[in-house]
Amino acid sequence: MTWLYSLYWLGALAAAGPVIFHMWRRMPRGERPFSTLMFLSPSPPRITSRSRIENWLLMLLRVAALALLAFAFTRPLWRVPISEPEQGSQEQQLAILVDTSASMRREGVWNDLIRQIEERLNTVPPQTRVALYRFDRNMVPVADFAELKSLEPAAAREMILSRLRELRPTWEATRLGEALVEVASRLQEVQTEFSRPITQKICLASDLQSGAETVSLQGYEWPDDLSLELIIARPTSPSNAGLQVVEPNQEGADDVLRVRVTNANDSQKEQFVIRWDTPQSPELPVYVPPGQSRIIVPPKLPAGIAATSVVLSGDDDDFDNRVVFANRTPETRLVLYCGSEKPDDTTGARFYLDRLFSASKQIQIELREPDSANLASADSQPALVVLTDPDPQTKGLINRHLSQGGTVLIVSPTPEGMLGCLALCGRDDLLVSEANVSKYAMLGEIDFENPLFAPFAEAQFSDFTGIRFWKHRQLRGLKEAAPKSGDDHPRDTENRDRVLARFDDGDPAIVEFPAQQGKVIVFAAGWQPADSQFARSSKFPMLMFRLLEHSSGITARSGNQIVGSALAWPSTSRAESATGGRVQLPDGTEIDSLPMEEPFSQTPTPGLYTLIVPGRAEQVAVNLAPEESRTSPLNVEQLEGFGLALSGRQRAEDPAAKRQREQQLQLVELENSQKLWQRVLLAVIVLLLIETLASGWSRSRAVQAGIQTSPTA
Repeated sequence: MTWLYSLYWLGALAAAGPVIFHMWRRMPRGERPFSTLMFLSPSPPRITSRSRIENWLLMLLRVAALALLAFAFTRPLWRVPISEPEQGSQEQQLAILVDTSASMRREGVWNDLIRQIEERLNTVPPQTRVALYRFDRNMVPVADFAELKSLEPAAAREMILSRLRELRPTWEATRLGEALVEVASRLQEVQTEFSRPITQKICLASDLQSGAETVSLQGYEWPDDLSLELIIARPTSPSNAGLQVVEPNQEGADDVLRVRVTNANDSQKEQFVIRWDTPQSPELPVYVPPGQSRIIVPPKLPAGIAATSVVLSGDDDDFDNRVVFANRTPETRLVLYCGSEKPDDTTGARFYLDRLFSASKQIQIELREPDSANLASADSQPALVVLTDPDPQTKGLINRHLSQGGTVLIVSPTPEGMLGCLALCGRDDLLVSEANVSKYAMLGEIDFENPLFAPFAEAQFSDFTGIRFWKHRQLRGLKEAAPKSGDDHPRDTENRDRVLARFDDGDPAIVEFPAQQGKVIVFAAGWQPADSQFARSSKFPMLMFRLLEHSSGITARSGNQIVGSALAWPSTSRAESATGGRVQLPDGTEIDSLPMEEPFSQTPTPGLYTLIVPGRAEQVAVNLAPEESRTSPLNVEQLEGFGLALSGRQRAEDPAAKRQREQQLQLVELENSQKLWQRVLLAVIVLLLIETLASGWSRSRAVQAGIQTSPTA
C-alpha cells in the first residue's frame, strides 16, 4: 500500500491529544477561608508522582479515530505494477495546414513551400496519421482524417502528396486565425474517438505575412496539448508594393478616382510608376518609402481613350499591382407626383421633393408627372407614387401600380383632398377632418420596429421632438391591429391598419395599410411650410430615401468588392423580378439562368463582373483584398501571445521528470478508481459512534456508584 499525500501522516500526531487529556489531573481550584484556620500554616495538596489512565477503552477509541482520519487524508491506495509508457508506440496525428492565399503568388514562395512540406512528410513516422487542409478566405479539407482512415499508411501518404502537388494559390485573402481555430476544433473532436490521449500537432505552411487575419485567435482558448509547427516560405525578393482602390464618396460631389500605393516594411525599393492599362496612357512616378502608403490620382487619359484598370510597376512581384474600376451609371428610379403644384412653387410639397431627389448622386431619381412618363416600358415602372390631389384620371395608374406590389404615398394639404386620395386607393371607409392644434404638435410615439423607421432606432437618431407641425389632419375609422397580449396565439395583422407614428395628442401621424398587392402610406401632415418644419429637418432626407428604398427594393451598394465576396443583384421592376439573371465573368464567359433570390458568390478572380437582370446591366469591380499587399513577415511572438504552443520554442522537458509526472498521474487515476479513503472515513464514523456509546455507559456507571468523575479524568 502507498499514499498520494504522505505528509498528512503528520496529522496522526493529534492522536496524542486523548492520551494527554486522559493523564491530566485537575488541581483543586478556589479557596474558602475559615477563621479557625488562621493559626494553622498552609500546605499544598499532596499529588501522586505519576498520573494513571482510568478509562483505557475511551482513550483507545479516540486515538484510533484521529489516526484513521489522518490516514484517510493521505489518500491510500493498493499499489499495482505500473507499466512505463512505451516510447514511439503512442498514436500520433499531424494536420498540415497549407496557405493558398493571394500572397503565396510571390515569386519563389509557392515552390519553396511545397519543397519544405515534402521534406517534412519524409520525416514523419509511418504510424503517424496525417491529414491535409488548405486555407485562404475559408478553410477547405483536402485529405481529411475520416477519408484516409480506411487506407494503408503508404497509400494515404501517396494520396496526400498527390493532392498537395495539385494545389495552387488563389486570389483570396488570408484568414489565418479562423483556419487555425477550425483545424484545432476538428482535432479535438478526433481526440474523443480514442480511449486515451494521443499526440496531436498542426503543421502550418505559410509565408506568414503580416496582413493575415489573427483576430479569431483572441477569444479562443488554445488546447494545452496541441502544438503548432511552422513551415515558413520566403520569396526570392522581399520588395513588394501593392495597389488598392480608394472608394469615393457616393453621396458627395467628388467622384475622382483615386488609388493607394502601399510599400512593404521590408521592401528595398521606393520608386514606382502607375499608369492606365493602355499604351496611350502617360506614366506617373510615385515615391513611397518602405512601410508607408500614398494616395494618388491616376494620370489623365488622352481624349477618346478609355481604360478600366490601373497598373503599378517598379517592384519585384506583380500579383497585387492591378486594380479595376467599374463604369457604373447611377441607378435610375421613377417617382410619379400626382398633384397640382408647380415645380417652382416654394409653398408646395413638390418643390422640396424635387430638390431632394435631384441632389442624390448614387441613385438618379426622376420626379415626373403621370402624363410625362412612358409607363408602357418595363424600365419606367414607378418606384413610388406620391398622391396629393385626387384626379380621377390617375385611378387606373394607381390600381395598376398597387396590383404590381407598389407603394403609394398620400400627403394632402386638405381633408377633402385626403378623402379623395384614399378613395382612389380603395379606402372610402375613413373619416378625415382638420385637427385643432393650439400652437404646434410633435411626434410623440414612433414604431421603430417598422422597416420605415428602423434606421432611426439608435439613440442618436431617434429624437423627432425638434420637428414642429403647425396643423395636421385627423383620421377616424382605422382598423388597427389589436395590441399584443400575454397569450401565445398569433394574430392576423396583415389586413389591418398600422399606425407607424402618432402626434403628442394621440392622433395618427403616419399610417400604413395594405391595398391589393401593394401598400399605402398616409402622412397626416405634409412637409410644406404651411403644415410643418419637416422639410427643414435633417430627418426628412433620410426618411424619404428610406421610403423610396423600402418601396422599390433599391439598396446602396459599392462598385468595388474584394475577391470571394457575394455580389447583390441589381434591382429591377417587380413585374419581372421572377426571371433569372446572367453574369458575365472577367474572361468573357457567361453564366445563365441564375437564381436572383441569393447573391452571386462565384468571384474567385479579380476583374469586372457584369450582372445582367431584365432591363438593367451593372458592372462590379472585384479586386484583391488590401491586406494581401502587407507582405512583411508576421512577428512569431504575436502567435505565442495568443497562447499557441510553437514547436521548437518550448524548453525541453527532463525525461526523468516527465516519467515521474506520468507515474504520478497514473497513481492519481488508480486512487480515483479504488477510493479507499471513503471506507476509512466510514470506519472513523463507526468508531465515533462506539466512543459515544462507551462514554455514556461509563458516565452512567459512575453516577450509580456515587463517584463524580468525568469521561476524560
